[in-house]
Formats: sequence, structure tokens, C-alpha cells
Amino acid sequence: MKIKKALLIYPPTGMYMRDDRCQAPVNGLTAQPMRAPLDLAYMAATLTAAQVECIIKDYPSENQDWRNFQHDLQHYNPDMLVISITTPTMKADMMAAAYAKHFRKDILVVTKGAHNSAKDEEVLAAHADLDVVIRGESEFAVAEIAAAESFDTVLGITFRKNGKIVRTPPRPFLENLDALPNPARHLLNNRLYRTPDTGEPMTLIDTARGCPYQCIFCAVPLVSGNTIRRRSPLSIVNEIEECIHEYGIRNFFFRADTFTFDEEWVIQICQLIVGRKLSIRWGTNSRVTSLNETRAAWMKKAGCWILGFGIESGSQTSLDRMKKSAELRDARNAVSLCRKYGIKVYMLFLIGLPWDTKESIRETIAFAKTLDGDYLDMNIAYPIPGTEFFEISKKDGLFNEAAMHGFDYSHPLTKTEYVSTHDLVRLRRAGLVSFYLRPRYGMRILSSVKSFRERMRYLGAGCALILKLFGNTSHVTEPIIHER
Repeated sequence: MKIKKALLIYPPTGMYMRDDRCQAPVNGLTAQPMRAPLDLAYMAATLTAAQVECIIKDYPSENQDWRNFQHDLQHYNPDMLVISITTPTMKADMMAAAYAKHFRKDILVVTKGAHNSAKDEEVLAAHADLDVVIRGESEFAVAEIAAAESFDTVLGITFRKNGKIVRTPPRPFLENLDALPNPARHLLNNRLYRTPDTGEPMTLIDTARGCPYQCIFCAVPLVSGNTIRRRSPLSIVNEIEECIHEYGIRNFFFRADTFTFDEEWVIQICQLIVGRKLSIRWGTNSRVTSLNETRAAWMKKAGCWILGFGIESGSQTSLDRMKKSAELRDARNAVSLCRKYGIKVYMLFLIGLPWDTKESIRETIAFAKTLDGDYLDMNIAYPIPGTEFFEISKKDGLFNEAAMHGFDYSHPLTKTEYVSTHDLVRLRRAGLVSFYLRPRYGMRILSSVKSFRERMRYLGAGCALILKLFGNTSHVTEPIIHER
């Protein structure tokens, strides 16, 4: 069947980040807005280039449900449905495939997501309404699927053929990221995605992929590889200009697995932003080991207002065991540099790894308060298939793989060798409460805000966070764990 129309969706199964590396629940985090579905926009761009008409729907951000999805199927009548899935939501996401096949038997149903890279055959075998699974990078794969006379020729997919599951050879990672077209932002409802502090429109810019480090909990090696691949500074800044002039967007999150790794590349981007007088605000993620005076100074000059650091633990022993390749002093130095240059700090910590004890978790909480960053998220480790953490936890009987869907970083699946699932939830909440409800912290944050509107947004976010942290936790259940 020739594909003429495609519907690309985030299913109405919860507010989750679905950019493969991160599968975090937005409502379970303290300081993260919903991100624009850049993965869908990239796929729509390559499909459009292949003469396929596309519609993108982000049902969670639109606050729409399955009735809206069914209406869109009937109204639009697509030949292909592309579903972005996560491990926590996968079973619920597959309802979209069932609805689609009920509406039209010959519709081609395709999924993309990090879960597919490790569990493709399992996913396909479990869901009869699913036709094709994309493993790895999806941008060009989806366009090839739409144009293929035979799926055997498309690299990096798994599909059914004559009643059997067929895996084509892996798709090599895209070396030249400049070969990607700009995302099809004209198909997005851009007003939905806003900065949490000012409420202004915000979008993502995909700048680099890959990470050479080996953190045991991270999906990046699986979905992006261990070699860093960067877009050229010129292509990045040209896309920023397009966002400014075409969409009126001046707030950005520069998405990269290791944005600050290459100093020369970072400086070139910043110099172009400054040289073109773009007057933008942006944030990105950084490793604590790859920030120095030169990078911080240039980033601030070019409009960087916030940096996220995966600090993970306040225990050096734990950092070493998770293969973080960082020291506690690196975190102190990075936060200090951000303070010096007026860049806000978003700290991310991870508790619930197999060796964690109540004492090591309390040590992490104490370290977070000592660093005194501007924002804190404390996630509970989630075993993403394909990671070393998944294999260790499975071998040690710390979670039930058969029951893993429906859990996430804030609604945990695992326990540790020494701490129950219930206690991980309580310790996480205690850590967030003790960090955010310090009077000195509240005064510092409010004093840094200049405008009345922004101060009101901070107060509103603070009240919402308090309600979230002190909300009813009686729904938390202990997953069934196989006895060892």
C-alpha cells in the first residue's frame, strides 16, 4: 500500500518525555515542563520530503483522550500511524494500535522508542495490532518504511512476514546530523510548550547525540551510541533563527547527551549567537566534569540561563559503582562556576540503585542541600531494558520484569538490597521537602526574580510543588518481587 497520509502521536497515556534517552514523567518531576515532540517533528519532516502528508498530535499536552484520537482517525483517515512509546507507558500506548486496526484493518502501525532497541521482538510478539518496530534512530527509517515495497530493505526495523518476526540488520547511527531536515514545527501546537519561569514559548534544538561514558542506568549508549556526533554550529544557529523569525520563539533547550564536552564547538555556537545578536534564553544539560571558566563565560554571554547536571549521588562510592566517572568535588566546582556567572543550576540525583542504603540516600540528600542549587529533582532508579542496571536488578531479583509497565522514576518498580520500594518513595519525598522548604532557599529564589509576573509564577509553582509533595501516597504499591 502506498502511504499518502500519516498520523504521528504521543498517545493519551500520560505526560512523559519521549525523546528515547529520557522517559521521565513530567508530573512526577519538580522543575520540568512538557517538551515539544521533536522526535515526531523530525519524522514528519522526512515523511513530508517523501511526499507523505502528516499530522502531529500530542494528546497529553492537548489534554485530550482516546475519544479525540478516535475522532482524528475517522476525520483524517491516515494510511500510517506512528506511535512514540516509553517503557512505563508501552502497554497503554498500544491501545492506539488496537483502535487504529479496529477503524481500518489495512492501516500501517509503527512504533519508535528506546524500549524497542532492547525488546523489539517481544513487543511485536505481544501486540498483534502492531506492524513495524523501529530500533534506534527513527528519522529516516520512518520515511523508508513509508516508501518501501519490501520492509526487508529497511535497516533497523523488526516486522512480521508470513507469520514470522523478521529483524533487518541494525541501522548505523547517522554520522552527519546536518543531513537531518529542520523539524516540522509548523505541524506542532507551539503555544503548548512554555518555560516554567516566564511562561514564554519554548522549543528544543537537537544539537548533538552520543556519550562516551558508561553510566549503568543510562539508555544513551543504547539509543545514541558512545561516539559523540555533533551538528555544525552554523546549522544549529540557523535553526534558532528560523524559530525566532517563523515562530516567534526565543526560549530554547539545547538537547544533547554531552553538550559541554567539546569546548571549541561550544564557543563557536556561542560566538554565532552573540555575533548575530539573537537575544535568546536557553538551557542545556552538562556533565560536572566538562564545565570550566571559558565555557561558562561564553554560554552566559550567549544567553544560557540554566544548566542541568546529572550529579546522581552524594556518595563517591556510589558514583564509582554506577560508573559515573565523576567526583564529588567536580559537582562542587560546577555549581560554583554557575554561581559565579549567574547561571541557575538544576541538579538531578538518582536513588534506588541496588547497593543503596537509607544512610547512603540520606548522604545524597545532605550533599544536595550543601550544593544548594536552584532546582532539584531526585529520581528513583528505573530499569530501562538494555542497560546494565536492568540486568543487575533482574539478576538480583530486585524487580518483577513481567509487571514493569506502569511504573516510572517517581512511582518506582524496584527495591534495593537494603531499602524497600515504600521506603524509597518516602526517602525521595523527604529529600525534596527538606530541600525546597528551607526558608533561606525560598528567600534566595524569590529575591532573584525581578518581574512581578515571574514572581507570581514561582509562587504558584511552589504551591503546586508543596501540594504534590504532601499529597496522598497511599496509592503506592509494592511490586511483586520474585524470591531469590
